[in-house]
Amino acid sequence: MSERKRILGTDLRLRESEEGADIALGANGDLATVSHEYNLGQAILSRLRIRRGELTDLGHNRLGSRLYDFVGEPNNDATRERIKTAVLETLLEEPRISQILNVTVKPDEQDRDRVVVEIVIVPIGQETPLNIVMPFYLEVA
Repeated sequence: MSERKRILGTDLRLRESEEGADIALGANGDLATVSHEYNLGQAILSRLRIRRGELTDLGHNRLGSRLYDFVGEPNNDATRERIKTAVLETLLEEPRISQILNVTVKPDEQDRDRVVVEIVIVPIGQETPLNIVMPFYLEVA
């Protein structure tokens, strides 16, 4: 394995759903793992979905984002710009990102209470950009 792949790491794979994430099982029933660029993408999504300070008791007081500060806010240009700033702040704390190429926050065409966050980054030691798309709900269901 190359050094740049090792830096991006391996972790347990999470299975995403509308309700959140859970640990995924592999075809053989063992815990599934995710590696390299996929691991970085999963880590970024997790970092964005965790409230800043939520893991302080576990020694991770800086892990997380401020996205949940926007729950209840209107889905307008001002809110989307503030969400973009919060996403950028969070991405800047991820040491495995060498470059942030783009962050876009746009209204979801199907749901007025949801925005779509599109992220394009370059992982450390890589040349190929990694694209990440994440829905975020402004209203609690």
